[in-house]
Amino acid sequence: MKRFEKIVPILVFLMLAVVAVCIAAEGGEGGGEENPVFTMIWRIVNFVILMALLWKLLADKIKTYFVGRRQELAQMIQDADQAKADAERQYAEYQQKLSNVDKDIKEIKEAIMGELEGEKQRIIEEGKIAADRIVAQAKWTAEQEVLKAKNSLRNQVIDMAGDMAAGLVTNSMTADDQKRLIEEYLDKVGKEH
Repeated sequence: MKRFEKIVPILVFLMLAVVAVCIAAEGGEGGGEENPVFTMIWRIVNFVILMALLWKLLADKIKTYFVGRRQELAQMIQDADQAKADAERQYAEYQQKLSNVDKDIKEIKEAIMGELEGEKQRIIEEGKIAADRIVAQAKWTAEQEVLKAKNSLRNQVIDMAGDMAAGLVTNSMTADDQKRLIEEYLDKVGKEH
């Protein structure tokens, strides 16, 4: 009911604007058999009926669309936040693993010190190679996971930005745009009748 109360003044204004334009357009003709006031009233009644039918048929669908779209955007934002939190958690885990790699290398070195000199050299080399490979693999894995998370997050943000931009464009119609559309419609109706 509140919506109807908000729309009534707009409809009254539009009807008065249409009446004023039509009366002004009828000014110089004269000699017609029909009463121009009756014709204008009939056109206004037809217009009001048309607007009421359109409102009755489309209002719920438009509302449902925008409510659904809002929920979808909220879910996308929540999913993006969750993906970001997961990526940060994984990044922290990989950082922890990287810090433990140095500790593991030291332990391997201490264990090797007790063995024979030849075995000592061989084990030290293997330990270094293994540590470098583990560090390189861990770094590579961490970088890949971070890149994957960033790309996923970027794609989601781009999609949301596109959807939000589309919403803003549809909602950014100004009063001048509305006035211009009304005038074009009135001119078109005036030319047809």
